[in-house]
Amino acid sequence: MKCSLTIFGGIIILVYCFFSLYSLYALYDQRYGETDKDLKQNLLSLKKTTSPRSKLFGKRINHISNNFSSRNETSSIRTKNVEIWGKAAISLYLWEHILKGELESELGGLSMYGTFTQDELKFQFRTGPGVVQSTVPQDVENLVLVLNGRTQEKIDFARSWLDYLPHYSNLKNIAVVLLGNEQCNNEWILQYLTTHGGLVKALFITYDTQIVNDDNIFQWPLGVATYRGFPVVQEEAIRINISRPYVCNFLGTIYPGSSREKLMNSLEGAGLDDKCFIKTRTSWEPLESKESLDVYKRGLATSDFTLNPVGVNTECYRLYEAMSYGSIPIVEDAVTEGECDRNGNSPLRLLRKMNAPFIYIKDWNQLPDILKNLDANANDVVQKRQEIVKWYRWFKQETNQHFLSVLRDKFAWTKIM
Repeated sequence: MKCSLTIFGGIIILVYCFFSLYSLYALYDQRYGETDKDLKQNLLSLKKTTSPRSKLFGKRINHISNNFSSRNETSSIRTKNVEIWGKAAISLYLWEHILKGELESELGGLSMYGTFTQDELKFQFRTGPGVVQSTVPQDVENLVLVLNGRTQEKIDFARSWLDYLPHYSNLKNIAVVLLGNEQCNNEWILQYLTTHGGLVKALFITYDTQIVNDDNIFQWPLGVATYRGFPVVQEEAIRINISRPYVCNFLGTIYPGSSREKLMNSLEGAGLDDKCFIKTRTSWEPLESKESLDVYKRGLATSDFTLNPVGVNTECYRLYEAMSYGSIPIVEDAVTEGECDRNGNSPLRLLRKMNAPFIYIKDWNQLPDILKNLDANANDVVQKRQEIVKWYRWFKQETNQHFLSVLRDKFAWTKIM
């Protein structure tokens, strides 16, 4: 009997301990432990607020919320980590304008880096003089290398990176974004493609080069002059629906005997130089001061049309910079000297293919009549401005999706649906 009471008392104590521990757990969970579902609901509620603080942290909240979605939907999908090493200024157009990634500085500005995730692809971007073959991750598996092939000196530097690739023993997939030669002399890059025995599975290259085949070599937009500090322009900062004080603008170098001289003579002869934002120079300057860049941006932002005479190549940074500020490009329709494509939709093959709403001109003597007709109806000008801003936004989105699609295809990855 005494033994039975002892056993019974032990059971009572165990039950008491169990319920005590359970109560403590429930209290802790109530105070500190939200479930994934509850936390996600709280994050979504925060996203719906309109306070300045909620906007400031909107991207961070969205990123956390997306992480919960991905974790809850499936745990079997493996994130693909992709390194982007920018050894040409055009890499900033890819990162900030096309992928819309952000940047942070390190090592006193010697290098910049950023991380960005889109669908199942997680990109790590690195650029700057501190990014060299020995400082990048040696265990890289998937790589996009951005290089400059405009001059022989730049080509030699690009080769040094391409020749070093076999040292990364884990490297499985490599794509290259190349700032090509303005005369489209780019055959040197072919030996590095897998189709020629190399390692590069996909090549994106600027200008109307004839080696583009849309199979493993794709045309890439020149973009804005990031090397001169041209910024990412937010659409809300553009005066889309408001009348602008200048009909047109041209800020650039006037070369003797060039069509640019003809352009200026046409404007002056028609008395339009006072109605246009004009600032010229007689020699090219590679870098901008803060003051000169501000003047240039003001010219784009305060004029309806941007004049684009040909330089070494018909495609120029000015086209994309004008669209960034909602100024409609008037483009000289001429193929420049060199080995660039002269068939089909050239010049500006890629932009024509994507139906860019530019105005093309064969002879700058036609400019006064064109400007007179375009400026006759203010509503038409506003509509054209709306079209160019909308098209450029769409163009960057399409370029983004095409870039990711090529990576998935050439790296043999399947997109998450």
